Amino acid sequence: MSLIARRLGKSYRGQYPFRLATTSFIVPDDYLPNVRQLAPLFDEVELLFFEAGPQGPDPRLIDALTRIGKETGVGYNVHLPVDVPLCDPDPCRRRAAADRMARIIACCLGLAPSTLTLHLPYTPADRGLLARRTWRRWVHESLAQVRQGADISGCRLSIETLDYPMEWLAPTIEAFDLGVCLDMGHLALAGVDPSDAYQRWASRCPIIHLHAAMDDRDHLPLDGLKPAQAATVMGLLSNFNGTLSLEVFSLEALARSLAWLEIHAEKLKTVARPHPIDFMKGGRDACSHP
Repeated sequence: MSLIARRLGKSYRGQYPFRLATTSFIVPDDYLPNVRQLAPLFDEVELLFFEAGPQGPDPRLIDALTRIGKETGVGYNVHLPVDVPLCDPDPCRRRAAADRMARIIACCLGLAPSTLTLHLPYTPADRGLLARRTWRRWVHESLAQVRQGADISGCRLSIETLDYPMEWLAPTIEAFDLGVCLDMGHLALAGVDPSDAYQRWASRCPIIHLHAAMDDRDHLPLDGLKPAQAATVMGLLSNFNGTLSLEVFSLEALARSLAWLEIHAEKLKTVARPHPIDFMKGGRDACSHP
């Protein structure tokens, strides 16, 4: 029995109306040892390709992960690199970044991910209307180039909530038919009501990143959520059938988060699981490539 299985003591596959995931950084080891241990226990693994290099993840890694998925039935969602400057003020750097991101996405599509999560940081020095419009133009141009360079028509590219109102990107999200990844920790640090965010973006939300946040720190175990926050989160999850990723980075934080989820979501377990992609165009089936 693996270290993770011994610590968790059970499998959480198919236990909730949503697909339960966690990250590929749970034990201090590489991707494959983490995924092999997590695969029998979760519906999906969130592959954290934070720094994937110019060409994307090693094809040998993708092949190995694909085999694990076929052998165990585990699904994947991909967190795309955060060090690719798609929003850089320099147009040459933006174009190079878009080409690089397209290559990375093309490499990841063989995994049939339920979604590909993307960070689009706000880079201007001010947040005035003119600066926001300029930044949105940069984003639009970069995403158009990414879409041209990588066939993502069968997958949903999801923009993660960061430290600015997602409404700033609403025209681009709608124009490119993008998804929205609601990161509950980021919303908490930004002082945004997650209920309002969910109500606005539920129809475009294939994935929720769940972790506690306090004192300018995030990715903390879920038992750090305050009672009011816990009630809000569980209210949202009662209507959610996408992927819930427990975005923590240690075995202890994962075990505590799972224990918290079991206690607070007991009544959710009795709800019949809906088809996990019936509200979106993406998903593991729709993303399959020959």
